[in-house]
Amino acid sequence: MVIADIDAQGGEAVAKALLDGGGSAWARSTDVTKFPSVQGLMQETVKKFGRIDVLLNNAAIYVTQKLWKGSVEDLALEEWDRVIEVNLKGVFLCSKAVIPIMKQQKGGKIINIASGTFFSGSGNMPHYTTAKGGVVGLTRVMARQLGEFGINVNCMTPGSTMSEENVSDEVLARRENSVGKRAFKRVETPADIVGTALYLASSDSDFVTGQLLVVEGGGVMH
Repeated sequence: MVIADIDAQGGEAVAKALLDGGGSAWARSTDVTKFPSVQGLMQETVKKFGRIDVLLNNAAIYVTQKLWKGSVEDLALEEWDRVIEVNLKGVFLCSKAVIPIMKQQKGGKIINIASGTFFSGSGNMPHYTTAKGGVVGLTRVMARQLGEFGINVNCMTPGSTMSEENVSDEVLARRENSVGKRAFKRVETPADIVGTALYLASSDSDFVTGQLLVVEGGGVMH
């Protein structure tokens, strides 16, 4: 497994945890908004492992940066650009870099992470919601384009997930508030997402493409 993260120390920590658990892992500092950085990641991965079977596009700005929560008219252009760049352009660039590799090896899985805000049209964070909606659209376009090459492209939409150690009281309150809207009355954890990701990465989903799987305990029933 390759851990690509702009936070080099964070990526190394994840790789170490996987190695300590008996897995195989390698970390590389990568900026998903810069195509040379992403392309270098893909090339080094192929050089090291021989192929790329699965690309999981999970890079996003959300918890680690305080996002604007207000009207479109008051949203700063710079913040709009930054969130779209990481959350949507990053998915595009990583996919663009991996597609030639997967075409050559005649198969592969691309899994994109969107958000339940796509369904609700969340009344705040217009840039984040728009970017995640774009991820859904891009997923469907790529599924149409890449099916003939044996490449599956699917999308997951987790709900608000307890996935960061150092989050604000506001984020914690929002996560607790989401519990009341779910069929399963508890906070979502990373473990709740793993099974769906493994399914989409495995041969069990070989005839599944262009699909949006909602993984948020019944908050949205799609």
